[in-house]
Amino acid sequence: MSDAASPSLKRARAGVEDGERQLQQKLERWARGFGESAYVTRHADRFVALVPAAGFPRRRGIVHDVSGSGQSLFVEPLEMCDANNRVIELRAAAAEEERRILVALGAAVRAAATALAALEETLVHLDTLRARARWAAEVDAVALEPAGERLRLRAARHPLLAMGERRAAVVPLDLELAAPARLVLVSGPNMGGKTVLLKTVGLATALAHAAFPVPAAEGSAIPEIDRIVADVGDEQSVDQDLSTFAAHLRALAAMAEHAGPRSLLLCDELGAGTDPEEGAPLGRALIEHFAARGAWGVLTTHLGSLKRVAGEVAGVVNGSLEFDSATMTPRFRFLPGVPGASHALAVAARLGFAPAVLARARELTPAEVHSLERLLGEVQEARRRLDAEREALAHARAEAEAAALAGRAAADESRRTLEELRRRLTRESEVVLSHARELWQTVRQEARRAEKTRAGAEHIRGGLEQVEREVESLQRAAAPAGAPEAAAAPVAVAAGARVRVRDLGVEAEVVSGPDPEGKVMLRRGSWSIQSHVSQLEAAAAAPAPAGARAGASWEPSEEAPQLELDLRGMETDEALRALDQGLDRAVLAGFGELRIVHGVGKGVLRAVVERHLRGHPQVASQRMGLVGEGGRGVTVARLR
Repeated sequence: MSDAASPSLKRARAGVEDGERQLQQKLERWARGFGESAYVTRHADRFVALVPAAGFPRRRGIVHDVSGSGQSLFVEPLEMCDANNRVIELRAAAAEEERRILVALGAAVRAAATALAALEETLVHLDTLRARARWAAEVDAVALEPAGERLRLRAARHPLLAMGERRAAVVPLDLELAAPARLVLVSGPNMGGKTVLLKTVGLATALAHAAFPVPAAEGSAIPEIDRIVADVGDEQSVDQDLSTFAAHLRALAAMAEHAGPRSLLLCDELGAGTDPEEGAPLGRALIEHFAARGAWGVLTTHLGSLKRVAGEVAGVVNGSLEFDSATMTPRFRFLPGVPGASHALAVAARLGFAPAVLARARELTPAEVHSLERLLGEVQEARRRLDAEREALAHARAEAEAAALAGRAAADESRRTLEELRRRLTRESEVVLSHARELWQTVRQEARRAEKTRAGAEHIRGGLEQVEREVESLQRAAAPAGAPEAAAAPVAVAAGARVRVRDLGVEAEVVSGPDPEGKVMLRRGSWSIQSHVSQLEAAAAAPAPAGARAGASWEPSEEAPQLELDLRGMETDEALRALDQGLDRAVLAGFGELRIVHGVGKGVLRAVVERHLRGHPQVASQRMGLVGEGGRGVTVARLR
């Protein structure tokens, strides 16, 4: 019982533990005076010390017992009696509290008897569910809910074989019955697995109806069955005066009585145990009766005349177990729709029968029996080859579908890789173009500072135009193969007209031209561009779509972005607006830095600019201008 059962029990047990510890410590100190052989122990419910008997003064304590050798005494010192009594009282109080708790618990249990019984039933059910789940995982079974009008077993195995040591070698059963053909007549040699097949069907049906997992594959199905009637094995009885055939007849009579749409009939060796001339007609009559009643059934037989019933009685199909005629060994594989030969003489030879006896038996066997068994063997072999070819075809089809899927995946991956390369090439070309523009602005500033000659600047501008043409070529090369090029719109070249320069990929305004050679002068912001009329096309118009709601829009400035922004002479609000616009243009142009000229003065504008840049999302860092850049009158912003 836990100490937490009640506060009183916890206090009583704590008192017992503390009292015993203190008493034991006192006894250990007292016992040390009698040598190393003395120690503390218990006698009945009291703590005592085991001390040498020789020379012990009896007045010092109470002797409770003597050791078996008589050399030691179990002594309770007189000064320890009160402590021992106190410990015993505490133990009694703890025991009384435990008894009180048990009585209260018993009363609570009796009061909740109904709920506890329901809880027990629930726990038992959950325990059985867990046991069934563990068994299903062990034998690779599935849960089947009886329903429908189809008995289908996929890769079914006998439960005992599925649990055995050789379960990996068990050949699974595939069987399917559906209305109106609900009876299967299984024939074939002895030791071929017919009885195991019959028991597997019966056990699978019983397990499914008992809410147990069935050792079968997904896709199996069991119909609702109210009764399973089986005749398997020898039920002869001396006490009841029943012979083998009489017991067999009693079971068949029960089958005939209970045959119906919700009954499963399992009969091993139908018509056996008596004269085949009479057993075969009785077996046929029973089969016709079972089929007329719409019963489900698995019937095995060796009688050749019953193998023809499947083609003559509606609702009955044949089946057999595959047999290797070359080695005379069963393969335990069910073949639906094909009757099987008995191979009785061949099996007897394999089991060691005398050759002379077997030769005489073959002489006595009718020729038509030999012909029938040979024909059935050929049919089974043809069916086996057909199934093997079907499996090979299904395997090849699966491999082809997998290869086609892998090919489509590879094609998709190649397409994605190509698109990514195109996007990367486009991004890199745009970066190259922005860097070239930044370089051109730097060159222009340096040219103005150093008063470079116009011829030198024109040469550099020509180089920039060459770079832009190469970038345009890269962008055209990055376009998807086969994409149609936009047709050039007709252009009217007149002063003031907006045109697009095809080889540069920019729009500009016509200043003059064309001259007799077709050359025209254009202007784009601060640029002066000389081009040819063959490279011009109409500028693309971008009218607002009909019905579109008003919204914000942005158009790039005609002027080229500047690497320097001059804020001198502006008020604070005006300077900040100009600063934000200059940062936006610099970022869109791909610049890495922007020089902001605010002057020295009293430092008010410089402080405002530095504070604004410090929290700006487009600015990575800032620094004061170096010597030659403007010193304290300039702040250089490093853009993200």
